[in-house]
Formats: sequence, structure tokens, C-alpha cells
Amino acid sequence: MKKKISLGFGMLFFLIIFPLVGWLIYMLIAAPERICSTELRVSVLIILWLIGLLGAFIVKMSRQNKMLEENNRQLAELDRLKTEFLANVSHELRTPLTVIIGYSELLAERLSKEEGDATNLKCIQTVHRKSEDLLLLINDLIDFSRIESGKLEMKISRVQLEEIVNETVEEFATSIVKKGHKVEVVHKDTPLWLYADRGKVKQIIANLLHNAIKYTPSGGHITIRTYTLKGYCRLEVEDNGIGISEDQITQIYQPFKQADSSYNKKYEGFGLGLAITKSLVRGHQGKIEVRSQLGKGSLFIVSLPREKTI
Repeated sequence: MKKKISLGFGMLFFLIIFPLVGWLIYMLIAAPERICSTELRVSVLIILWLIGLLGAFIVKMSRQNKMLEENNRQLAELDRLKTEFLANVSHELRTPLTVIIGYSELLAERLSKEEGDATNLKCIQTVHRKSEDLLLLINDLIDFSRIESGKLEMKISRVQLEEIVNETVEEFATSIVKKGHKVEVVHKDTPLWLYADRGKVKQIIANLLHNAIKYTPSGGHITIRTYTLKGYCRLEVEDNGIGISEDQITQIYQPFKQADSSYNKKYEGFGLGLAITKSLVRGHQGKIEVRSQLGKGSLFIVSLPREKTI
């Protein structure tokens, strides 16, 4: 910004003041008899006035630059405080929530063995399920705050992509059965080795699979593919769900954005999953893209460098 302003001042000087000074010097040397004392005085006054005007403009712009710098500093500080607030609140909420989940799970196991407590068992199961949903939201907030603050740690090792995919799909078995989805897993090239953070890669797969299950109506079809292409391990997660409109595709990676971001939205969540996923993919020097049609489903494609040290 400062360089652009300095360049502007320089151009103003050469375009206005320098030609006048040059003309005055030329006339004094080449034709002094043509310049009377009045003309000389007027020329000098004009030059001095322009220099003064330029100086005042410089002072004004310097003040505005200082104000902008101070505003930027305050905004950066507010952003830092927001990130710290999210991290602190998330951590404070996660501890008691973990206890609630543990005790509700224990009560559900005890009630399931007793007769005549179907209603109580259903209530406890609901508490446990909603507590797990809340824990997922809190974990998203924690991950997002770490990414925002640049504190996300990567533990790189040699991992096998298809092994992580199979493990993640198995963990989502209950959710898949509950919605009656058919999930097809296709590994075209094996083994698919890459240097990456195993936990972060699993989180990428889990976020994409979670979205596919979430935004695909009951009885839908989800396909997960892995293969190699031009030095990359490729992961595809395709569904025949609600899809994404063209104007919404540009916003899906923005934090706290969803395909349906209205207050009374049908689908729960903060809208952080894809923002976190994109950051994790970039952290592995990879790429993510989406192809989607409203009402026809979505295809997410993740490309991670194959056996390349980060």
C-alpha cells in the first residue's frame, strides 16, 4: 500500500511540478528577456503552492495509512481473541460432555438387560446419541480453532490409503444401516502408499463420508473409489443425494456455511466439515474439487501426493 502511494506521489511530482520548474529554468537561460519580474514571481508562487499542496496531501495520506494500520492491528487482535475463545469454550465443554456420554452408555447397557424399562432405555439412548452429536460439533470447533491459529500438528508416516478407507467405512456402519444406504468401495490400484498424517487422512475421509450420508435421502447410494493418477493418490466420494447448486459451490468451503444456511435448516451442524477438510488436504500439499448437480448428487475428489515427503 505504501509503495503504491509513494509511486503516486512521484508521478504527481514529475507530471506537474517538474515540468513547471523545467520550463522556468529554460526560460531563464534561453530567453531571460521574455520573463518579467511579475511572471517570475507568479511562476515561483505557483510552484511553491503546488509543493505545499503536495506536502499537505502526503501528510493526510500518512495519517490515513496510520489509521488503516491501527484498524488492521485491532482486527487481527479480535480475530486472535475469537480463535482463542472458540478453543477455550470447546475444551471446557468437551470434558463434561465426555462424562455424560460415558454414564449414559453405562446406563443404557444396564437398562437393556432389564425388562419393563423400554421407555427409560429409549430416553438414555437419545441422550447418548445427542451427546455424541454435540461432541462431534465441539471437535470441529477445536480443529477449526487450531487451523485458524496455525497450531495444527502433522505426524507424518507411511500409510496405506485403502486401509484407512476400509476402517472408516466400517466405523460408519451403524449410520449407513440406519439410513438404509448402499455403500460401494472400489480400490482400483493397490497398494496406495503415501506419506501423511494417518489421523488427518482418516478425518478427511470421515468428513466426506459423513456429508454423503447426511445429505443423501434414505436408501441412497454412495461410492468410494481410490486409485492413482499422475503421481497422486486419488480418493473419490460420490453420492446420489440432494446435490449442490452452482451458486452454492463457491461457498461450501467457507466456515459456518452449508448448502442450506437458513436459521430453520433441515440439517444440523456448524458447517465446518468441508472447511476443515480443505485445510487438511492443503496441509498435505493436496487438492480437493467437487462436481455436483442440484437434486442429482455430488462427487468430491481428493488428490494427495503419492509417497512424497511433506
